[in-house]
Amino acid sequence: MSKPDTEDAHPELTTLPPASEETRLGEEAGKSWQKENRKILVLVLGVAAFMLISHFTPLRGWITNVQTWKGYVDQLGWVAHLGFGLVVTISVMVGIPRLALCGAAGLIFGFAEGLTLSLLGSTLGSYGAFLVARRGGRRAVLSRVSQWSWLSPLLERPSWLRVFWVRQLMLPGLVLNVLLGVTTVRHRTFLLGTLLGYLPLNIALSLVGSGIGKDSLVKTLVQLCAALALINIVGWLVWRKTRQLKVR
Repeated sequence: MSKPDTEDAHPELTTLPPASEETRLGEEAGKSWQKENRKILVLVLGVAAFMLISHFTPLRGWITNVQTWKGYVDQLGWVAHLGFGLVVTISVMVGIPRLALCGAAGLIFGFAEGLTLSLLGSTLGSYGAFLVARRGGRRAVLSRVSQWSWLSPLLERPSWLRVFWVRQLMLPGLVLNVLLGVTTVRHRTFLLGTLLGYLPLNIALSLVGSGIGKDSLVKTLVQLCAALALINIVGWLVWRKTRQLKVR
C-alpha cells in the first residue's frame, strides 16, 4: 500500500516506522563500535609496547617523574579535582573530543577518580552545549541534520535509550549535543542517556590512562587487558542488539 503524500517544511525529518528507526540506529552503532574497537586495540598495543620498553630501558626515569607529578596533584587535593573537572566540562562543551581527556584523567588521578571526573565533566559539558542549542539555533541545526537523515527520528520521539545509542556513534560529540538540544528530549532523559552512553569508553580510556606511569608492569598490563575486554564485551552486546533489531 502506497503512503499518502504529505507536505513538510523539512522533508528530511520524515518519520520511519519504529522498527526501522531502531534497526538503523543499531546498525550505525554497531559499525561505530567496530571502528572504536580497532582504535582502542592499536592504542592499547602502543601503550603496552611503550611501557615494556620503559621498564627495561633508561626510560624508566619517565615513570618515576610521572609518579612525582601525581604526588604534587595529590597535595593539591580538591583544588586539582575541581580544576580538572572544569577543564573537561568546558572542553567538551566547545567540542574538544572527550576521550583524550579521559585518558589524561586516568593518568593524573588514577582509575576510579579519573573515571568519575571525566564522566561527570563530559556529561556536564555535553549538557552545557545542549542548553545553548535549546536556546537558539534550531533552524541551523535542522539544515545540517540532512547529512545524517537516519538520525531524524530522534527529533520526533527521543528517549534515554536512543540518546544512549546515539552516543555510540562515530559523530562529533558537539554535533550530537546540539542536535539533541533542538529535540523535545527532556533534560533528565538527556543526562541519563548521555551518562550511560559515555560510560563504556570512559571506563576503557581511564583504564588505559591509569596504566601509563604505573610503577608495576603487571598492573599496567592487567589494566590494558581489562580495557580491551570491556570494549569487546560492549561491542558484542551492541552487535547482539543489532541482530535482535534486524529480526523484528
